[in-house]
Amino acid sequence: MTAPDDIRFAGYRVQDAAAVRALHEQAWRDLAGPFHTPEQVQAHILLIRDPGYAEALATNNLTLAWHKDGRLLGSAGWCDVPDAPDAARIRKVFIDPATAGSGLGRRLVSHVEATARAAGRRRLTVRSNANAEGFYAALGYRPVSRGIMPAPGANLPVVFMEKSA
Repeated sequence: MTAPDDIRFAGYRVQDAAAVRALHEQAWRDLAGPFHTPEQVQAHILLIRDPGYAEALATNNLTLAWHKDGRLLGSAGWCDVPDAPDAARIRKVFIDPATAGSGLGRRLVSHVEATARAAGRRRLTVRSNANAEGFYAALGYRPVSRGIMPAPGANLPVVFMEKSA
């Protein structure tokens, strides 16, 4: 397990895109994969590999968790919610599968929630994939509705959740 003192949080930079994509793909495959069909896993990986993905990362107030040895261990961010200026959408929460259960995901989400609150957001939302619903529930998010996230070749089941900031 990685000690908290071995991790530093830093904002996303364009030069981090390849490392972020690699982490997101590995985390999706290993942690979300068992909750999805092979077609859904591949569809989400295609989203991560899309050229626009790196551009989207830059607009998500993304925080990265770096190990002192230079490995990227996690990410989390938030963005504005159209037509809801009081809300922030938590997104791009991925952790290295080797750190699952260590509390790193909780620390990252708590950090980005605090930055969203500091920016004046009073309500937090998340579009959770099936594997993460329990994680977000443990952080105080409550389900609002279920839906799908379109992806190339497959739709992914999601749960829309929210909590007060």
